[in-house]
Amino acid sequence: MKTKFTLTLLFVSLLTVFQFASAATAVFNVTVPAETNACYIMGNFTGSSWPIASAVKCTKVDATHYTVTLDEANFMDGVTLATIKYKYLSGGPDWAYVEKDAAGGEIGDRTFTASPTADVVLKWGSVWKDVLPVPGYFTIDIYTPKTVTECYMTGNFNGWLTPGSSAKIDSTDTKMNLIAANSDANGNYFSIKIYTANAYALAFQFTTGKAWIYQQDQGNNSYPDVSQPTALFDAVGDATANPPVAPAITFKRIFKAQSTTFNVSVPAGTNNAYIKGDLNGGASTDFIAGTKNTDGTFTFAIPAVDILYYKYYNDMLDANVEYKADGTAVTENRTADSHTATVFTDVVAAWVSTGVDKVKLASNLMYVIDNRINVEGVNTTVEVYSLDGRVVDSAKLNGKFTSKTLNKGIYIVQVDGETRKVAVN
Repeated sequence: MKTKFTLTLLFVSLLTVFQFASAATAVFNVTVPAETNACYIMGNFTGSSWPIASAVKCTKVDATHYTVTLDEANFMDGVTLATIKYKYLSGGPDWAYVEKDAAGGEIGDRTFTASPTADVVLKWGSVWKDVLPVPGYFTIDIYTPKTVTECYMTGNFNGWLTPGSSAKIDSTDTKMNLIAANSDANGNYFSIKIYTANAYALAFQFTTGKAWIYQQDQGNNSYPDVSQPTALFDAVGDATANPPVAPAITFKRIFKAQSTTFNVSVPAGTNNAYIKGDLNGGASTDFIAGTKNTDGTFTFAIPAVDILYYKYYNDMLDANVEYKADGTAVTENRTADSHTATVFTDVVAAWVSTGVDKVKLASNLMYVIDNRINVEGVNTTVEVYSLDGRVVDSAKLNGKFTSKTLNKGIYIVQVDGETRKVAVN
């Protein structure tokens, strides 16, 4: 019986190991377009950032079929077959060659369900060709809807700079030139001259403003089918690609800056009011002061708003942001979309700290020793805010308060409802 049990246990153990080993690998079969010359698979199994250089080359079965076997043992960041996400590339490896949908648009990440897969690639962003790279200057043109008044282009030729960037790479930037002579009543014509190290792998996108929120709806554009490389460039190194014709390219949002007015009611006694936020998909604005009206309200006139995500403040400090009537912080930004309206009416229920006549300046003795703020004579509560509005320390006590060690900077100290700014040097 002992021998039989031992053999049975050994058999079960071997079967378990075999099942585990079988489950640790999977075959990926993919059908590709007829013009495909190579195929790679890329995904989170190579690293969380999907490093393109780590793409795995597939084995060619025939003109339209490729296969590859992946082993979980080689996956990065704890990824398993159950959590794998992936896409196919036609070559490179380079994102210019990533797979697209039938219309050339972006597709979502693939997930694994069973081995072998029966994946199908409908279209490539670019088709890789087994030829030497073709460097040179290209003039890229686009004909847009008439409502597009400025246009930008960015791509792998300039390291995918943020639209609107004026950084120079190979004597190019992202802003395109409006060509009035080629524009008409139906649309505007834009052009830009760029340098690419390889015309076969050129990938780019257009935007109608200086941020990605204005990008085209479709995926990357490219002009990789260069059939006669030696005839590409003329004596001065120029080549012109046929431009996409509207409405072949549409945009997620068309930039339209308009003068926008904000009328805001504030708590009684407010001396100053400011607006600050994320303007037109770009960086945070500076504090913009409002004009106080005779009835105690404030008016803000901002000359070039397309879309603004914002909050109100009663001092030029991030900590002095508007509060709700129940005394809790306003966490969600307000939104002003000038495509919808150009006049907005808001109400501020309360302020967090200074700027209101009824809020008193704290008279407590305050001093700094060894980067710690000391406050004498606390009755109930004390809170220390950083300039971006974060509470960095707080306590409920009766007596002397000593903060934790703080970095150098300006802090706002609230003691029993009264406020003072303190510098830690």
